[in-house]
This record gives sequence, C-alpha cells and structure tokens, in this order.
Amino acid sequence: MKRSTIALAVVAAALPLAACGSSTEAGNNSSAAVTTNGSEMSADALGAKIRALPEGQRRGVLFRAIRDAGPSGASCQSVTAMKEAAPVNGNPSWNAVCDGTAQWTIVMTADQSASVTGPGPVTIKS
Repeated sequence: MKRSTIALAVVAAALPLAACGSSTEAGNNSSAAVTTNGSEMSADALGAKIRALPEGQRRGVLFRAIRDAGPSGASCQSVTAMKEAAPVNGNPSWNAVCDGTAQWTIVMTADQSASVTGPGPVTIKS
C-alpha cells in the first residue's frame, strides 16, 4: 500500500472554483478550503472538498493519486470510471478504474494524503 500526497492537487483544482460562483458559494469554499500553511484538515473535510470538485477535476485528483502510488500506477493513462465507496476506517474513499482495465481504491486521510491499493479486477462500470 502506497501513500500519495494529494493536497497540492486538491488546492490546484479548487483555486479556479474560488473565483467562480456567487458570494455564498465563495463563503462555503473558503470555509472548507485546504490550508497551505502546513496545518491538517480532517479526512472528512478533504473528502468533502474532493466530492465538491467538478467530475473532470475529481478524475484528475484520483488519477494523480494512482500515478503517484508507484510503478504499478505509472501505467495508468486515464481514469475511465470512478465511484465513491464506503468509508474505510472512517476515511472517505473512492474506487477508480484506469483505462477500463484495472480498479484502484483511494482512501483519503487526515494528513492530506491518500492510501492507494490496486490494481485489482474492475467491479464498477463506466
């Protein structure tokens, strides 16, 4: 099991969102924003942040976690399907399929990283 830091990917994906939308949305975004001063956010807050991303950016975050997981993740060229899964030890998780052929499980943790397991057989559909 490899751990991949995804905080920068979440911050980079969320920054354009802060500039969009109404003032109410901006207020909600800032209250759930990933901090960049080194302090941690809860796994639930990180999960909510990823859940709130547009589909393409959420795919990008999961893709980056898989690619950063090590040699077996390096072969992933694109996330072709994804679905939020049941929490693992209370931490939010997603199942993602790479290239329609291999499934990965990504578990978000409070230290702004992800535990990535896989590849395994595909159980979710595009």
